[in-house]
Amino acid sequence: MAGFRTMLSSAAHLCETAARRVSAARDALHHTGQADAVLDPQAHSAEQSVAARARTASAQLAKHPDYLSIGTVNLAGGESFPFLVPFGPHGHLCTDVDGRDENVAHLVRAAILHTLSHSSAGTVKVALIDTATLGAVSSPLQPLVTAGVITEVATDPGSVEVVLSAAEKHIRERISTQGAAGPLLLLAVASHTGLSKALLERIYAIARSGREHRVAMIGLGLPELPWATRLRIPGDGTARVANPPTAPVTQGDEFAAPVHLHPRADNSYLLGESQRLADRAKAATALTFADLVPTEPSSHDPAHALEVPIGRDASGEVRLRFDDATPHWLVAGRTGGGKTVFILDVLYGLASRYTPDDLALYLLDFKEGVSFSEFTPSERDATFIPHARVVGVESDRAYGLAVLRHLNEEMTRRSTLMKRHGVSAFSALREHETLPRIVAVADEFQVLLAGNDKLASEAVSLLENLARKGRSYGVHLVLASQTISGIEALYAKKDSIFGQFPMRIALPGAKQILDARNTAAEGIGLGQVVINTDGGLAGADRVVRFPNVESDIMAQLRARLVRDHPHVSPPKVFYGYRSVHVNDVLAEQPASPGEAFVGQTVSLDLSPARFTFDARPGRHLAFLGSDPAGADGVSAVAASLGPAATIWTVDFTGTAAHVEAHRSLTPAEFTPALAQALETGNIHILAWGLDAAGLDRNGQTALRTLLKQGPARGVHLTGWWRAMRRFIDDTGGSAGREDVAGNIVLNLPGTELTSHFGPSFSDWQPRGGRALFIDRHLGGTGQLIVPFTRKEVIA
Repeated sequence: MAGFRTMLSSAAHLCETAARRVSAARDALHHTGQADAVLDPQAHSAEQSVAARARTASAQLAKHPDYLSIGTVNLAGGESFPFLVPFGPHGHLCTDVDGRDENVAHLVRAAILHTLSHSSAGTVKVALIDTATLGAVSSPLQPLVTAGVITEVATDPGSVEVVLSAAEKHIRERISTQGAAGPLLLLAVASHTGLSKALLERIYAIARSGREHRVAMIGLGLPELPWATRLRIPGDGTARVANPPTAPVTQGDEFAAPVHLHPRADNSYLLGESQRLADRAKAATALTFADLVPTEPSSHDPAHALEVPIGRDASGEVRLRFDDATPHWLVAGRTGGGKTVFILDVLYGLASRYTPDDLALYLLDFKEGVSFSEFTPSERDATFIPHARVVGVESDRAYGLAVLRHLNEEMTRRSTLMKRHGVSAFSALREHETLPRIVAVADEFQVLLAGNDKLASEAVSLLENLARKGRSYGVHLVLASQTISGIEALYAKKDSIFGQFPMRIALPGAKQILDARNTAAEGIGLGQVVINTDGGLAGADRVVRFPNVESDIMAQLRARLVRDHPHVSPPKVFYGYRSVHVNDVLAEQPASPGEAFVGQTVSLDLSPARFTFDARPGRHLAFLGSDPAGADGVSAVAASLGPAATIWTVDFTGTAAHVEAHRSLTPAEFTPALAQALETGNIHILAWGLDAAGLDRNGQTALRTLLKQGPARGVHLTGWWRAMRRFIDDTGGSAGREDVAGNIVLNLPGTELTSHFGPSFSDWQPRGGRALFIDRHLGGTGQLIVPFTRKEVIA
């Protein structure tokens, strides 16, 4: 650049000489009345020399981003040459007129387009301040705003504060990295009407410090901007150019000849060029799912953090971390906004970089989605992600609560280990124990906290404990939703929980996840996400492009991981929408003698719900409610007991499935058989539709006698009553309340349960595919289960 400075300085000197001579000649001609006479040949020669040398210099530097062509110098003899001013690391540019003058506003647009055009894609970030025209200066450059190349258009003091904070942070980062290469920040002040003295002082301070730290500034209406080449705009389409402070080219304060500013480009050109540069920026930041997943297995150390690439922005690849600074993440975006794709990118990226010994995944999806089915084996594909320990697809709130309880218990266990080894950080514990970092993801987590019931209250308490303490024990949360507002159970705890989530990830349609004054997520499109590591506060945002998932690459990774980790079992999968069949459960683990499986627990291990028929008083079992699952439940008891048990059956509905029995009773034989069973002993009586039996007083007396005396003689009743009132009457009302200890409540509301089971069940809300298992001998608190149903026979 020294050659250009020397050339331009010499040319400027000749120009000034020529200009003085031309001025003198014109004065003389004016007095003689020959104003149109030919100029002095010596002056004309000087003009030709100046123009030729300046054109040569301009041609060499016209494509360099650090020099801006602002117009042309026209000499009296008809010669002209482009005029360039130093920019970027060589200094800023300022004018005495702001961007409300359209010819001056064009300087900003031209400078932005020139700098972007002659810089590599992704190496320049642009921010604009325009309080007088409310952003009109940038409207022809809208494609660059949409693409995130122009990161902010500040039109009021609040948004100006955001822009200046970001610029100050940019300078601090450059200072902390001792000048390491990074993106150039082009800060353009098109107007500053209404800004306080304090904000203006910060603008000047950024100009002073920024030149040496990758900040280039244009200050329209800021003639005293430090380290700036000043343009004085007289209003006639020209500019008077002051000596550049870092590269003086003239002996005076201003260049001798006026510079004719470039004519304003029309909007169609500006929009077209902006779109071209926006498309180039998008292409530079585009990446595929394969870019996130290493082609070869890798094993990173999780002691201090989990790190994963998630996409690219204008500065290059973006990596996020689960560590002490960003232990938990909040993710928000509308349905169809890419939330599921983003989460899959993160989780598959983590699984490809850490081993199952170093990373454990707990995945919960509380809505109708199949996003986490990509981590589990299926009938078509037996592969899975070995890091996944627990997967909930369309999870129940109770299942989510079970997972939270387990994670809190795991924190307690790790706390005990830390005390044993005398350490206080997870990274130090890893030196003694091979423990994985845990990432627990809850998609549509607001469902877990819906309402204001006991389950929601406990879930909030567990979440708060995990959020506050998890980072110390290597336990990390990812809570995803469309919005974090309106969750009643969080009204008193919102700040104490979400205050532990500095990482905010906003996708299209996200609500309430960023600070109310932060508009960074407005206008982003599919495949874009705003990453904010400062709790959503404005000024800490990165707009990142992330790739769509590719099913073939996901399948290849699952197969590779299963092959590399053959000792790892598939995850426990809770399918909230699936029915459960007793024969499938018995094939994996047969029931113990005298034990019946009555359903599947909604718990972490998805174990069978068991009821034991022993000699204790009341060891009988009732299915209550008109749901056909009651009939299937009685049949499941028969299957659980197996051929070793002596079974008598009676069907008052005429629809019961066939059960292998030692004796099949007719309805008329039922009452006499009750006394016979007590005499014989060791008999299981299975009855379908007892509410239809129409027991008279003798029948009810015989039934109540069997309920009281049967267990001691090995006689147990399993019955299905479709009406609660009939069950209570048949079993003796309050006097017989303890005589049936096991109860499977199906589609009966809580209001019908309180008189028999107590007020604690008043909030029970029945729904299909779920039941409440109450065993009075196990505390009688009730347990949510999935009742067994018979398999459908497909013809």
